[in-house]
Amino acid sequence: MLIESKFRKLFWIRIGIGVFIFLITLIFIINGLRNPTEATKQYLIVAFILLLFLVYVSTGLLETFSLKIMEDGFEKTSLIFRTKEFISFNSILSMERQKVKQNNMRGVNISDGFHFMVLQFENGKDLIISPDNFENYTQIIEAIKIRIE
Repeated sequence: MLIESKFRKLFWIRIGIGVFIFLITLIFIINGLRNPTEATKQYLIVAFILLLFLVYVSTGLLETFSLKIMEDGFEKTSLIFRTKEFISFNSILSMERQKVKQNNMRGVNISDGFHFMVLQFENGKDLIISPDNFENYTQIIEAIKIRIE
């Protein structure tokens, strides 16, 4: 039985919007540096800050992966670098369900949040599998649970 993770459409939309804003900001900065006027100098500072923020936020994309569940383990493939790592089900020590909640400044819940799964391995590393990324999150988690029990 082979199960491959499927990214949610919203996941790809968020990445597309981020890339679009990044490119527009980069083009604005390049044009502003070529033809600096007094008016564009102020906007360039804001654009540089926005560009730095986008680079900072996109570092989470480096940790994004896809999964391929097989009979004896699963294959984790990096989304950006396409590096593959095989993880045996025997190396999983535990699966822990955790919840993310959104709170405002006063600590009042904005939403109920969502659950995600944290796999803990023998080597001390953790792997977070989130329904925010995967369309077939429930199917992936059930396949892993069946094989480690």
